[in-house]
Amino acid sequence: MGQNVKEHLRLSLRMMLKPLVKLLVSQGVSHGDFSEAAKDVYVEVAIRHFDRSSKVNQSRVAILTGLTRKEVKNVIDRAMRAEPHTKNFSRPSRVLAGWHSDPRFLGPYGVPLEIPYEAPVDGGIPSFVDLVRTYSGDMAPRPMLKELMRIGAVVESENKTYKVVRRDFIPEALSGELVERLGEVTHNFFSTAARNIEKKGPDNGLFERIVFAENGVTSTTVALFDQFVKKRGQEFLEELDNWLVAREKVEKDVPRTVQTGFGMYHYIESPDEKKTLRDLLTERGLENQEEPE
Repeated sequence: MGQNVKEHLRLSLRMMLKPLVKLLVSQGVSHGDFSEAAKDVYVEVAIRHFDRSSKVNQSRVAILTGLTRKEVKNVIDRAMRAEPHTKNFSRPSRVLAGWHSDPRFLGPYGVPLEIPYEAPVDGGIPSFVDLVRTYSGDMAPRPMLKELMRIGAVVESENKTYKVVRRDFIPEALSGELVERLGEVTHNFFSTAARNIEKKGPDNGLFERIVFAENGVTSTTVALFDQFVKKRGQEFLEELDNWLVAREKVEKDVPRTVQTGFGMYHYIESPDEKKTLRDLLTERGLENQEEPE
C-alpha cells in the first residue's frame, strides 16, 4: 500500500473514531478496553482474510497485524474461552415486519390483523404465538409480547386480541439491544464504504449516495427535515421490505445463503468535531514549542 493511501486511511480513521470514542468515554470504556477489542479484530481479520494456511499460523498473524506472538496467542485463547453470542436485537423487528407483510397476518387492503395470543383449539386463525414462532426462532412468545407492548408497538384490544400500531422497533437508549445495533449498523456501512473504495470497476460497487445542504440550514429547517426524513424514509424502507418478502415467495424452494439489506441515516454535523487535535490545542492557548534536549 502506498504511503499516501496509508496516511489518508489514518486521517479517515481518526474521523471515524471521534463519535465512537466520545460514546466510549461517556460510558467508562477505557483506552485499554478499546485496545483489547482492536487486537481481537486485527487477529480475526488477519486469519479470516489473509492467512490461507490449513492451521492458524500465529507467527504470520503477528507479522500481518504488528502484534507480538504473545498478544496473538492471548487473543486466540480468549476467543476460545468466550461463550457463543447470539444477536437478539433484530428479533422484535422481524416480528413487526412479518405482522405487516405476511399475508397470513393481513386483512383487506394489507392492513395487519388483530390477533389473539394463542389460536383456538379448532385453529383456523393466526395467533401471536404463530407469528413469533415464524419470525423469531426459539424466542418465547410471552416475553416478546411484553417487550413490544412496553415500547408501544403493540396494544391489547378490549376483546383480548392484540393490535400492532408500529412497524419499526427502536430499542431504548443505552440498552443492550441498541448497543448491539450500533455495531451492526456501523459494520454494514463501513463494509459498503470499504468495498466501494476497493472496487475493480465502476459497476462493481454497492449503492452509496448522500445528499446535503451545501450552504447550511437553520435549526427550524433541521427539525422539519428530520420529520420529512422519518416519514418518507420509513415509507421507502417498508416498500423495500415488502419487495424482499415477495422475493422470498418466488424463491421459497431455492437455498438462500446471502444476507443483504438497505440502511439509511440522517446526520447533523458539528463543525467543531472535524477540527484536528492541533486546532483544539491551539484554541486552548497551547503554543508550538520544542522540548529542550
